[in-house]
Amino acid sequence: DKPVINMDTAIVKAAVDVAHAEGKPVFAHPQNRIGMDNALNGGVDILAHTIPSVGYAYTAAELEQMKRHHTALIPTLTLWTTVVPDAAVQEALVQAGVSELKSYFSEGGTILFGTDVGFITKYDTTQEYEFMGRAMGWRDILASLTTNPSTYFKTANKGRVEKGMDADLVVLEADPASDVRNLARVTYTIRGGNIIYANRIGSASGSN
Repeated sequence: DKPVINMDTAIVKAAVDVAHAEGKPVFAHPQNRIGMDNALNGGVDILAHTIPSVGYAYTAAELEQMKRHHTALIPTLTLWTTVVPDAAVQEALVQAGVSELKSYFSEGGTILFGTDVGFITKYDTTQEYEFMGRAMGWRDILASLTTNPSTYFKTANKGRVEKGMDADLVVLEADPASDVRNLARVTYTIRGGNIIYANRIGSASGSN
């Protein structure tokens, strides 16, 4: 119900300069066109979600600027199912976000996976994969979880299953190639070679 107060570009740039001097990336949560452009002009690295506005679309200039600055986009499409109670409005906001995601992905933009948990309490990622699947293939969604963040954040020993890489793995119950929502059906989470999560129901069923 309250109007969005957009941060001025000069303030964004000052914050970005300080963060970059410390080697830290900067995330932004723009809510409208002005916020989006101020974030881009201020040098923000990562957009933490799409713009919650029916009919909103990235302009050609915004897409070109995002690509030129290697801006990453975290779609966070499920967020729009939590901010309004009306199911029809939720779907309209989600579809607007899907269109934004598709436009940047089609231009070769970097896509990273995220949930905005903390602001929201929806921990199940099934719906997010389903929404992203409207704009991307399952391998591209998998990349948003693995190789894309590894490359973007320059963590060379993560993101791939290869000799010499960190033993950080997720074992799924079913193949995401047949249904992208299977990316949420986690049997084991392994970090540094140690199992830190085990879905006893899934592992007991004998699925792999």
